[in-house]
Amino acid sequence: MDKMNHLKDLLLFDVQHLYSAEEQIISALPAMIGKANNPQLRQALEEHLHVTEQQRERLSKVKQMLGSQENENNKSLGIFSELFNSGTKSKGIEGLISEVEKVMGIDMSPEVMDAAIIGCCQKIEHYEICGYGTARTYAEQLGLIDVAQLLQQTLIEEHDADERLTSMAIGNINLQAEMGADMEPAQEQYRNSTPSNSNM
Repeated sequence: MDKMNHLKDLLLFDVQHLYSAEEQIISALPAMIGKANNPQLRQALEEHLHVTEQQRERLSKVKQMLGSQENENNKSLGIFSELFNSGTKSKGIEGLISEVEKVMGIDMSPEVMDAAIIGCCQKIEHYEICGYGTARTYAEQLGLIDVAQLLQQTLIEEHDADERLTSMAIGNINLQAEMGADMEPAQEQYRNSTPSNSNM
């Protein structure tokens, strides 16, 4: 890859990695939805899949805006062309998704699995919050207000998703995971101590 000589080079680099991240997340979310036991969590993940698809489209628009601006300015695409066509893959998200897959392969109770999925999703959200916040700041510094607004829109959505996951975790999912191991023996003891209808 050519040497980066301008902040815009770095913005384009980050946008390409964010696009890769969204594509990987879209591929990974159906498996997480399938593993989720809590209906509220499953619905949140399904909704976030739809939002993520919209975020990917928004990034496509950002890429077009940045690329067309370079053409309008009659500058050589050079590094920009390479960035947009190199198939750059976000290794950070790839690692986090690999961790999600390993966690979902562990034998857990449904309640503990829900808590684990939330934890994994929030790691991904925090990665995205960092990435979108950085890219938006670069765009603002460069005076690319339209680009900055699109990135800010996604940043707000990522914050909202993170807050929703936190609310579910502390609302009941973590509590259910905590009680899970204690509830089963208690329920079994209750069944054994309760007379059946045939003995009444």
